[in-house]
Amino acid sequence: MIKTERLSGLRASWVGTWLVAAACASSGFAIGDDSAIQIDFWYGPVQEFGHLGGHPQKQVNILGHVASTSELVKLEYSIDDQDAKELSFREDRKRIARDGDFNIEIDRDVLPKGRSKVTVIATTGDGKRATKSVTVIHHAGKAGQRWPLPYKIDWSEVENIQDVVQVIDGKWELSQGGVRSIERYYDRCFAFGDASWQDYQVTTSFKVHQLTGPREGPNSTGVTHAAIALRWPGHDYDGKQPTVKWHPLGATAEFRLGKSLKQCRWRVFDGQRQFYKESTKRRTLQFETTYKMKHQVTTTKSGESVYRTRLWEFGKPEPTDWDLVRIEPKDDVPTGSALILAHHSDVTFGNIEVVELPKLKSKKTNNAKMPK
Repeated sequence: MIKTERLSGLRASWVGTWLVAAACASSGFAIGDDSAIQIDFWYGPVQEFGHLGGHPQKQVNILGHVASTSELVKLEYSIDDQDAKELSFREDRKRIARDGDFNIEIDRDVLPKGRSKVTVIATTGDGKRATKSVTVIHHAGKAGQRWPLPYKIDWSEVENIQDVVQVIDGKWELSQGGVRSIERYYDRCFAFGDASWQDYQVTTSFKVHQLTGPREGPNSTGVTHAAIALRWPGHDYDGKQPTVKWHPLGATAEFRLGKSLKQCRWRVFDGQRQFYKESTKRRTLQFETTYKMKHQVTTTKSGESVYRTRLWEFGKPEPTDWDLVRIEPKDDVPTGSALILAHHSDVTFGNIEVVELPKLKSKKTNNAKMPK
């Protein structure tokens, strides 16, 4: 703190008051309020979207948590001090993992270009109120600007997660060996790429630390998994805040994890009819062991989409056969970004590599003819 004893009279008083106000504003506490409302933006006071040339989805997401010693009864946000809109903040077994969490989902069409201010307003049952703002920089880009492809992420060279991906749900942190989902819940995920990506392959690794057993209710889907989804356009509009409808998309390759990592297997879930194809092969994985996973999509000459996936232990030769192959009809989502997901699992994902693939000449799924 800056000392003010040597300043005289009103000037000393004003400076002291200014310092307290500045400290309160930066911490998220309400000024002159003993209810201790704290607003935390998980990914920093300045957040950029579209800075890599493209956007992974239709929306941007600003994530965080409000903690208060009094009951939180209302949570809102505003853009540049315009009309406030209400935020969901109670656990819903979907995208809000615990009471006090928030996910400000803003359609890019209504987000101002350039720099804007997004403010969270929290109100407690005893009438106390606190606000805190984050600076959002929206790089709208020029026509034809795209997310780079091929694309690589080396997490050891990353200081801010959102410099290289867009976080959509959950609290992720950089950790030894990659990026970790530190709070287990429904579909914690981040995305990279944009709507120009069509035929491509994503390779990464993952290590399982802990699991939360499947929960009752329609949204846990009764499973835990680590997954890669391809051709992701963003959550579909359903009138909820934030939106819950995750389809349509291309397809999600989920590596389902048993309660004790026994009976694990692949499941490729389509993003249109919500049908899935599951591998007959069962595996036993180990906690704190690294595995590599690969998921790709290619388009046949006649317009079908072919999804392939495989998994193997890190440091061992990559198999030549695919673990699971699924063919989607011509009405499949044709393009979109890639999504990494941890569903009710504490997982560290390692470095990521994306390469573009050529279209297939036929519907054949011969492994030997597809690049690794």
